[in-house]
Amino acid sequence: MPGHVGSDYEKLRPDFKVIADPYSGKDVLLVPAIVPDVSLIHALQADTEGNLLLDEKEDDFLLAQASRVVVASADEIVPPDTLRRAPYGVRLSAIYVTALVHVPGGAHPTACRGRYGWDEGHIKEYLRLADSDAAFRGYLQRYVFDLKDHGAYLAEVGLGALAA
Repeated sequence: MPGHVGSDYEKLRPDFKVIADPYSGKDVLLVPAIVPDVSLIHALQADTEGNLLLDEKEDDFLLAQASRVVVASADEIVPPDTLRRAPYGVRLSAIYVTALVHVPGGAHPTACRGRYGWDEGHIKEYLRLADSDAAFRGYLQRYVFDLKDHGAYLAEVGLGALAA
């Protein structure tokens, strides 16, 4: 982490170490690797063999490689040749994927490039309601517990066409 040398990280995290980068000679901050037990990631597409096409603007590729278990959802499941011909994105081999499920709209309220954008209003509502336990229980009741399935969630947030 070259941008954090000299920051409070060095004081707060004794396990972070400053060393000279062997290529540039500049100081960099080394941080211990994390190994998540489970990662949940959403792919732009997946193929029938479990390979994923991920947005290159996200760190899901690195997260998947670091994790013990990866559960992936994808807006679309396609034949392997279709995934190989995708014009953009990062491909993640199925060897890193423990389970895959087809979930159109599964990235909501965040974006799935080429399909739907960020739902700024929903994210603001979530942040506002996450400020207290009682309010957040209301959020969960409305968007999780009161709904029959993911299709009902998509209808509730105005993305019902994705469920079809």
